Amino acid sequence: MTIATLGRLRLRQCKPYAAAPVVLLAILGGIAGCAAWRGELSPAHNRRLETHLRNIHRADLRSLSTDRPRTIEDEIDTVKQRRETKVPTSAPASVALSVEDLRLKTLRNNLDLNVVFLDPTLAQTFVSEEKAKFDATIFGGVDYKRQDLPRLDSDLVDLDGSSDALDGEVVKLTRIEQTKDKLTLDAGIEVPLPTGGKLKLRSVFDEENKLAPERFEQFVSSLKFSYSQPLLRNAGIEANTASIRIARLDAQAVGARTKLTAIRVLAGAEKAYWRTYGAQKMLEVRIQQYDLAFDNLEFVRKRVEQGLSPKIEIVRAEVGVARRLEALIMSETNLRIQQRELKRILNENGMPIDSPTAINIISPPQLLRFMFEREKMTADALANRMEMLELELKLAADAIKIDLARNKALPLFVLDFEYGILDRQASMGSAWQRMWDFDDTEFRVGLRGEIPVTNDAREARLRRAILARSQRMATGAQRELAIKQDVYDALDVLDQNWQRILAARQNVIVSGVNYEVELKQFNEGLRTMREVLEVLTQLGEAQIREVKAIVAYQVAQIDLAFATGTLLGYAGTDFTPIPLTE
Repeated sequence: MTIATLGRLRLRQCKPYAAAPVVLLAILGGIAGCAAWRGELSPAHNRRLETHLRNIHRADLRSLSTDRPRTIEDEIDTVKQRRETKVPTSAPASVALSVEDLRLKTLRNNLDLNVVFLDPTLAQTFVSEEKAKFDATIFGGVDYKRQDLPRLDSDLVDLDGSSDALDGEVVKLTRIEQTKDKLTLDAGIEVPLPTGGKLKLRSVFDEENKLAPERFEQFVSSLKFSYSQPLLRNAGIEANTASIRIARLDAQAVGARTKLTAIRVLAGAEKAYWRTYGAQKMLEVRIQQYDLAFDNLEFVRKRVEQGLSPKIEIVRAEVGVARRLEALIMSETNLRIQQRELKRILNENGMPIDSPTAINIISPPQLLRFMFEREKMTADALANRMEMLELELKLAADAIKIDLARNKALPLFVLDFEYGILDRQASMGSAWQRMWDFDDTEFRVGLRGEIPVTNDAREARLRRAILARSQRMATGAQRELAIKQDVYDALDVLDQNWQRILAARQNVIVSGVNYEVELKQFNEGLRTMREVLEVLTQLGEAQIREVKAIVAYQVAQIDLAFATGTLLGYAGTDFTPIPLTE
């Protein structure tokens, strides 16, 4: 039988055992190649998503209409009749809302605030996470090992003993076949220190048994205390508590951002409140214009029937009604949109944005002129703005990061110390008891060092930390200029809108007098209806401008408060009011 035949015979004999690893590798390969292990999504999800991404659907407005679409000819007669007009504050379901109620409901229900109010809580979790790095750790484990050792011939040795018969003899030692097992129990506690070092107390129990050819047992009990302390890199309380202090500063910065967001949302809510107020007042003006125009149309019809005016005056009056009807329809839509925006901000239960509930604005506008000291307002803004506080906290965190980067650039030297007591006996109890006589001890002191060849990486991190702080300081100077500009702009806009109110109020007064005069002259046959309607239009536009100026003045007050880091009604600025004169 040849050697090749013997090799084949051995392969045939070992085939079941040799095939097992192959089968196992094939199974593992199949598992590793399946879609789930490659992180692929489900086929159903992919098909649904691909359909949405690939296809652009068209909207068929005819099929979406709940009734037959109507043409202009079908609907034109509806606008010739007098329209029922009323301000929707007297709707079947209406809610009276003041500015104070607006703020409370916004703080309680606004979804944007509900999201950002979680940020400080989330930031505190990072502080807790960093503080936990000094928590002690209790560890333990159990390990069992069994060995069935073969017979082993060792090297030749020369005997040199007390017996002359054996002295100088050359022998060969043989290790007999043995069966051994070992059980190790390990438990202890490790305490990280703010200095960067670690304390460890560890207790180990070993049970070593020889089962064959003869049974032999021994137990080893040991208790070890060790201390490891970095000397340069990672050494010191400042370096090891830096991450905690950075996390605390970041949490405070998040709190400043959250407050800024709250101020911004509340300011936006108040602006929406006054825009809704303006929409209501403008609708009142449009209703008044429409009613007066229709009254004039009916009056003209009577005069034409009596022969006091030509028929062309009816056409002129109808033109005036049609123009004001268009403006009325647009004002109604604008009011619904503004109220819907206010409902979204309030997010009040029982008042969804699609509800017919009307919001009745009950807080009157603050029509007072304010006198300010510009330099004091600017100083208050720099002290109160959350952006400056956030920047201050970020700069403090940057300073800590620079110190930490300097520490990380130092060489690493670690001092290790370990002291232990132990004993070996025939039972675990006796080994534990005899250990405390301190007859058998061990002691170890070591020093380890690590010096990088170039240290370029750590030096680059240090330079980056310094540059980041310099960049943030430049950003701070830029932000300070922007805040000053915000305050000065807000003061100018506030004064401008006050002047607009005065001009618009005077325009309303003289336009009202002019309309009354023109209407009397029309009754006397000295004016045409076109001239009367032109004056009526002037009156309506003057009223609209006054409403817009009042709303703009309220918004300017909100912008000024926001520019100084405050909110109207909460504090911040001491006003000296001058009442608006009629």
